[in-house]
Amino acid sequence: MNGSQKTYLRVAALVALSSLMLFAQACNDSSFGSSRANGPSPSLKPDGKSTPPEGGSSGGPQPPPPVVHPPFVEAGKSFDLYVVMDKSGSLYVEPETQVPNTGSDVACKRFDALLDLTDSLRSKLNSSERVRLSVITFSKDSSVLGVVDHAMAKSRAQLSQLFRAGVCDNPDYETTNYERGISALLQTHQINTKSSREKLQIESVIFFSDGAAKDTDVHLLAQSINNLNSAFPSRVYGVLLGKTLDQCVLTDMFGRNLSTRECLLKVVGNEPAKLIGVEDANGLSAAWSDLVNK
Repeated sequence: MNGSQKTYLRVAALVALSSLMLFAQACNDSSFGSSRANGPSPSLKPDGKSTPPEGGSSGGPQPPPPVVHPPFVEAGKSFDLYVVMDKSGSLYVEPETQVPNTGSDVACKRFDALLDLTDSLRSKLNSSERVRLSVITFSKDSSVLGVVDHAMAKSRAQLSQLFRAGVCDNPDYETTNYERGISALLQTHQINTKSSREKLQIESVIFFSDGAAKDTDVHLLAQSINNLNSAFPSRVYGVLLGKTLDQCVLTDMFGRNLSTRECLLKVVGNEPAKLIGVEDANGLSAAWSDLVNK
């Protein structure tokens, strides 16, 4: 065997050895192919048990924690309740036909619902806990019917004497102006918390209506809703009576007028869970009383 033949054999041997090493590496990699394709493999603890890779068992992002809403009222804490009530003529009869509609409330069940709500508060709270009640009505204009500083000390008859006539009598057949009601609420809140009165621990609002906001400056309404939700973050509850097809002055991004429900949804801070729909006035008491447990 001459020199050139020896050199040729050495080169062939090296090539064969390299090929064998590459093949062995490829086989080794293929045994972990599925694990690597599906993310990092579990690691072993000292006790031999495996732990999932970071990001959970699936390796993906974890879902956000559930949103926790503050309660409507809480035992052991002073409570500031603002009730804003529509008193437009549509609660009595349809303006065009002068006939009560399916969402009418000629018997003023909405006020009975307020009295039932105060009874539910008495059941939930201690008699010594302070509850301040402010009642406001609105239609074309607004009216602050009064502020009761220790509402739980008042009987149903006393509260009825104070507020029933203002809520139930002399409906306004002109229009439904949310902005007037919200502005009166915010002014009352400012007086309650920044004058001789004091800010209580929990503040909640009930906004009741059977129709959409009309005949109001759309910019004023939008600003008042923003101010409302800034003053009462996640504390505004809406009650909508009936199945009105009214359109709100507010519009969506395409210029379409919002429905009554969409309009009230803005008022409650775009939180659907805080908007209660009641088809018939006889269901108002149960709906209002249920707020105590929210």
